[in-house]
This record gives sequence, C-alpha cells and structure tokens, in this order.
Amino acid sequence: MKKNFIILFTALIFNLHFNSAVSQVYDGKHEWRAVWIATVNNIDWPSRPGLSSQDQQKELIEYLDLFKKMNFNAVVLQVRPTADAFFVSPYEPWSIYLTGDQKVAPSPVYDPLEFAIKECHKRGMELHAWLNPYRVSQDTSNLKEMSPNHLYRERPELFVRHGKKLYFDPAFPQTREFLVKVIKDLVIRYDLDGIHFDDYFYPNNDFEDSKSFASHSRGFKPEEKMAWRRENVDMVIKMLRDTIKSVKPYVKFGISPYAVWRNKKEDPRGSDTKSYSYTNYDHLHADILLWMEKGWLDYILPQLYFNIGYDAADFKVLAKWWEDYNAGTPVYGGLGTYRLAADAKIPEWRSAKEIKLQADMLRTMPSYQGVCYFNAKNFKENRLGINSVMEELYPHPALVPALKGIPLKAPAAPKNPNLIQTGDVLKITWDTGKKDKSDVHAAKYHLIYRFEKGEKPDFTKGTAIVALTGEDSYLIKESNGKDYQYYLSALDRLFCESKPVKVTGR
Repeated sequence: MKKNFIILFTALIFNLHFNSAVSQVYDGKHEWRAVWIATVNNIDWPSRPGLSSQDQQKELIEYLDLFKKMNFNAVVLQVRPTADAFFVSPYEPWSIYLTGDQKVAPSPVYDPLEFAIKECHKRGMELHAWLNPYRVSQDTSNLKEMSPNHLYRERPELFVRHGKKLYFDPAFPQTREFLVKVIKDLVIRYDLDGIHFDDYFYPNNDFEDSKSFASHSRGFKPEEKMAWRRENVDMVIKMLRDTIKSVKPYVKFGISPYAVWRNKKEDPRGSDTKSYSYTNYDHLHADILLWMEKGWLDYILPQLYFNIGYDAADFKVLAKWWEDYNAGTPVYGGLGTYRLAADAKIPEWRSAKEIKLQADMLRTMPSYQGVCYFNAKNFKENRLGINSVMEELYPHPALVPALKGIPLKAPAAPKNPNLIQTGDVLKITWDTGKKDKSDVHAAKYHLIYRFEKGEKPDFTKGTAIVALTGEDSYLIKESNGKDYQYYLSALDRLFCESKPVKVTGR
C-alpha cells in the first residue's frame, strides 16, 4: 500500500510539474535567499583540516548566526567534495577536509551534516546537501593516502585521471548506480531539504574515456561520442530525480550550472555570449536545457558570475536567457560575491553595489525566485562592505517560495500563543504539541508578525515580519516604546503558512 502511494504521489508531482509554471515577481514576502558553504580545499568551512569537533561546530554556528542576522533562509552546504563525506556514510570515507585523513573521524566523533541540519532548521533555514558527482581527488599524487575502503581501491577501472585530478568515469553503469546509492542513503537517513549539484560533470571534452566507450557505447558511433557523453549524464540525472522523489517527494533536486549553456554562434537557442572554450553542452556534457524541458529539476541555479555589461558574457543577457529557456523550472540566480576586490581588473567588481544591482534586476524577472551567493567567507570578511548591501536587500525575513509540483496544504494554526513581558523583553510562546516528522504538512517553523496597535493586519506585507524561527519560543527586544500587536503563524517544511493567530496575554 505504501509503495503504491509513493508511486501515485510521484506521478502526481510529475504531472503538476509539466502542467503548471511557477512565476512570480518578488512580492516582498517570498524569496529564496541562500549562500554556498564550500568545503573543498577548506574554502569556507572548516577553516583548516584537523580542527576539533568543537571548533568545527563553533565555526559553522558563527556562519549560520551571521546568515540568520542577514535574513537568509537557506544554506547550500558541500557535503561530498571529492567522493568523501561530511556525514557518516556506509559507502564513502570521511572527508580529508575534516581531519586531513580519510581514515580518521572528527574528534570527538560527531556527524557534521546532522549537526548542520539541526542548526539550520533551528534558525528557520533550509539545508541543501551539495555533492560533486564525479570528482574523486584534487591531486593524484596523493592517491596512496586514500582510505582502504574507498571504491577506488576496489574498482580502479571505474576511474579516469584528468590532469592532476581523478574522476569517476560517467559512462559505466556502476558509476551511476554507486552515485544513486550514495544519494538515496542520504535522503533516507537525513532530514534534508534539497540535493544540489554544482557545474562539474565531465571536466572537459578531452576526457580520456576510450575504454568505457569501447565497452559501453550503446550503439553510438565514434563521431557521436559527445552525444554519448551527454546521454551518460542525462541518465544519472533522471535516475537521481526518480530515486529522490520515490523516497521523499518533498526533497528538492537542483543543479547550479555554469552560466552559458551554449553560445548563439553554436546554436540558435544559445545565449548571445562568447564563451567558446567552456560551455555546459559542449565541454561539461551537461544538457541543462533538456533536463529543464523534461521536468527533472525542482530548481535551476545558474552561476551568473559576470558583471552587468561584460562584453563576452553580460549578466543581463545571461539572466534573460535563463528566464526565456527555463521551461517552467523555477530559477534562482547565483551571484559571485567572491569576485569583489578593491583591485579587481574589471571596475564594476570594485564595489559591492554591483551585487545589489544584480539582485534587484532579478527581482523584476518573473521566473526568478531568489538568489544564492558564492561564497560564505565573503560575508565573514564583509568584503567591500557586502554585509551592508545585504541589510539593504533583506531588512526583513522572507519565506521560501512554494515547491513546484507538491500540493499545498497549510498546517494547523498555532495553539495558545502567549506573550510575557519582562522589562523591554517580550517572550512569545506557543503550545508545540507532538511533532510528527513523517507529516510533510506538520508545523516545522513559526512566523511572527508585528503591527501597530489599531492597524489592520495585512499578512501579505513582508515588512510586518519580525521573525522566522524553528525554535519553540522567541524573544523580542522592544526598544522604541510603541504599543504593538503580534500575530503568530505556523509553517510546514515547505513554508506553507497557516492562518495567523493573535498573540495574547501581554
């Protein structure tokens, strides 16, 4: 019975995905605001390998507190940077970026992903697990240090060296099956909000895969090898989509491709750009356009890391291309805060105002539902005053937009919302009741509104939102002495909202 329900529910999702487009200009209340936290090469977190578990946790909490203060509502955390894990995995070793040794667990032992999910949800933030599908090692000179239980030790024929790096060969069925197994395990065991891939599929079109083509060509001719590679990637994307939705239909599957699918010179459907040595279709062998047309993705997050007016790849031109060709797939814009520098060669990147101009531009485009920033450390450094730009863009919390294809159902309204005042501190509480983790529509977060006394409450106003929280109570410091009225609503894990209830007992 359960199996039949999952099959029917998945079919419903696909039908809704094909038959309904999600388009909305920013309404002041719903917007995905996310940041990538990169772990490969310790770009963002942890700051170096070998930190104690307490120090790792402390660093991550500092990031999450900062992003919460800036009213972000999602984190994209890299949990599988090089076929190693920032979680307890039965299939892959610990990440070298945790302890410096795949054979050594964090000390004392803890599960970084489980910790991150708990801390994100406590703050009312989604967590999307970011995985690199095919990259295995950043430096093949260190392969001797790889864990004895790594798949590379058991099946070296499934892997290919490319420059100084090691990759899975996407052509082998065993590669696809292993990747799906890893991700299915993640989705089953962890309370994730999304599975996320970046732009690295095939590393380039000079990938040495003559052996796998000879044994697994599937009827493709030598002159069709590029199409064969694209089909290798197509198959795993479809398999992952089907697997994720068969286990937990509400878990989002999203991909963050390089900004250029193809150039117009190469394809009339391509963008008016000049990225001739690197594109998704011709070099990474990722046919993003096909995946969007097939409805395999819950969101697309193109890496729009170019400035407005850049001749070879203008931000505005690329943003419009993804607007025009998303085939109804919700779009988030990837913005490159990492490019900000006082001595940047391109003058536009010498000011954080470039980021604000980009974010404001995307808010006017109906297919865009928010943004994600690369990378986290830029905010920790407050690079070129970027945090002030965030304060301008996000003065109030916002809800994550609805997931396309999932029937919306509001959770029950909060019970017995109560307010206790001690000096200038207000504590708002409510009855939590039993939390049913298996119920997608159970209350997971709460939203607090504030209106002046006598004002008619308007719950469509994002400016009225005081807090978005995953905790069981909330403290507010009322400093200006005005008399306010507060309302409380419940949100399920997909940010569907209940009817707001007035908070009493002041």
